[in-house]
Amino acid sequence: MRKLDIENKTSETEITDRLRDAIINRQEFDAGAPLRIDALATRFGVSHMPIRAALHRLESEGLIVTQPNKGARVVAVDENFVAQLLDIRIVIESYLARRAAERMTPQNLAQLEILRARHEEAVARGDASLALLANRDFHAAIHHIADNRDANLILERHWRLIRALWRRYGYESGRFAGVVADHRLLLAAFTAGDSESAAAVTAAHTARAKLVLLNRMRVGALSSDPQPSGEQHDYSPQ
Repeated sequence: MRKLDIENKTSETEITDRLRDAIINRQEFDAGAPLRIDALATRFGVSHMPIRAALHRLESEGLIVTQPNKGARVVAVDENFVAQLLDIRIVIESYLARRAAERMTPQNLAQLEILRARHEEAVARGDASLALLANRDFHAAIHHIADNRDANLILERHWRLIRALWRRYGYESGRFAGVVADHRLLLAAFTAGDSESAAAVTAAHTARAKLVLLNRMRVGALSSDPQPSGEQHDYSPQ
């Protein structure tokens, strides 16, 4: 196993992100591997407090489990783990889309149209980083309109994890066109006030993302190369 390349002084967020990437990339922590606070604090050059906070965050994402008298251990980030994670998002996102459609106002539609156009412009320019932000803003706006705090907290909790998974396994640029088409269909459903269609489009949108990611994981499992073999983007389809 390779040691993590980290700096002596770093923030809690950076610690969390680096540990998350190390678990997903299997750089150092295999499934079942212990995560010892003393060793991690020494490695990062910090006190126990930010390490505990990072482990708490990763536990909330499901990447580690904590057992009495045994400490924290890494879970298996396999196809079953990812499938269950995205199955939950399919249910929650489709529910939020239905609720957003029922609460939609002309002002909300105008805002979503601006965000849709911003996303399409970034895709047309081939700017994956900007497309990521615009895509996230588009869906975050829908979730805000739906106005369900607990559902939004669940989705937000897993956003960094899903982004890290796409970064690890790569994202096919051909999928961009499908995301653009789904956004247009979703706006059409919102414009028509069709809550059931909005929920159906969203469920299909997230289900396709699930299938693409699982396929990328299978492709990666067939290769000894730790990096994805296809074109890679820091881009999430959610």
